[in-house]
Amino acid sequence: MAVTFKQVVEVLDPDEPEYASAATLGPDALPHLRTLIEGDDRAMASKAVVLAGRIPGERSAELLSLAAGSREPAVRVAAAFAARNLPETVREDLLLRLLEDSDLGVRKFALKAVPPTVSPAVRTKVSALSESEEHPALRELSRTIIARSGGSDRPPRPS
Repeated sequence: MAVTFKQVVEVLDPDEPEYASAATLGPDALPHLRTLIEGDDRAMASKAVVLAGRIPGERSAELLSLAAGSREPAVRVAAAFAARNLPETVREDLLLRLLEDSDLGVRKFALKAVPPTVSPAVRTKVSALSESEEHPALRELSRTIIARSGGSDRPPRPS
């Protein structure tokens, strides 16, 4: 049975959608999620991004990449949050992009989506943030991520 736009909207309509059960709509929901992500309703777009991140597959990663380019910070934050659910092979490019975002919240959630084992490219980006990030809490989070990943190149903490 095909998934309808109405079904997708109904599962995302609550303030706190049940994403795990909504993900059972599967890949057939992705075209409708794209429509919501590209729409004007920022809250619904954000929820659509989170749900897309719960549906396995390359097409889901494409929607998160689309969301990462949104002009709405809330939608980009949702993409950063959902990145943690992506396979490692597609997560890296998205994280590298989101870690450079101009919005503090996007960078924060992108850092939180960094897995325990990081690629050299992500490690380099996080290490740079641990030195240059303007927000002290994000600098410290970056240092924690580097330390967690076994980093010996951890920059010294300011005294």
